[in-house]
Amino acid sequence: MSVTTQVKPTEELDRELFAAMKSYLECYSSHLPVRRITVVGNAPLAPSLERRDIIDGSDLVFRCNSMVLDEPGDEPTLGTKTDVVVAARATRVTPWFFKDYPRRAYLVIDAGNLRKPVPPLLPEPWPEDLGAWPISNRVFGIPLKVLIRPEAEGRGAVPTTGTEAAYVAHELFPEAELFLTGYSFVNDREQTSWNHHWGDTSSVHRAHKIDREGDLLQSWIDEGSAHFLP
Repeated sequence: MSVTTQVKPTEELDRELFAAMKSYLECYSSHLPVRRITVVGNAPLAPSLERRDIIDGSDLVFRCNSMVLDEPGDEPTLGTKTDVVVAARATRVTPWFFKDYPRRAYLVIDAGNLRKPVPPLLPEPWPEDLGAWPISNRVFGIPLKVLIRPEAEGRGAVPTTGTEAAYVAHELFPEAELFLTGYSFVNDREQTSWNHHWGDTSSVHRAHKIDREGDLLQSWIDEGSAHFLP
């Protein structure tokens, strides 16, 4: 007896993956439907009560890599709400990265990764009971690369974790109000090194086309699909 296996078209599989990721992240939202999202990058920020309140008042808050949270007694700056953590495999872990991890969704970027994409690998202290959702290169990574370097069909571009986090939020929840903060390259696209809320100054990797990434985020701001919080 022969058995015929029907293989779904790639486009259908991608739609299912997209819908599944959206449904998964909705499980971590404080309100449905998701009305407001804030994505927090790692650029240093001055204290701001208004910014802190927008972050902590969002239904979904994305943070990435070497994330920092306000501590008791700190001036209000970054807030504490964290629902989604987007991480590169070379993330420098901060004291807040795994805090309350059972209550968060963790997404791992595989763009440019040459290692076996099964966590835990990096960072080393990844908890054994913490699963992570790899962000699909086909669904998110490659389309984002093409937006950054359309003349090369995305080749040669490795998006920063912050921009990929913003792109995932922007694409999954287009109906939500999106706020972006902690992105230094929105205003300074020529920098060759950058500071972080946590850790020392580091060089901008040549594969990060932050001038183009800044252009992309600015286009969302100009068209009204995102708001920038300085």
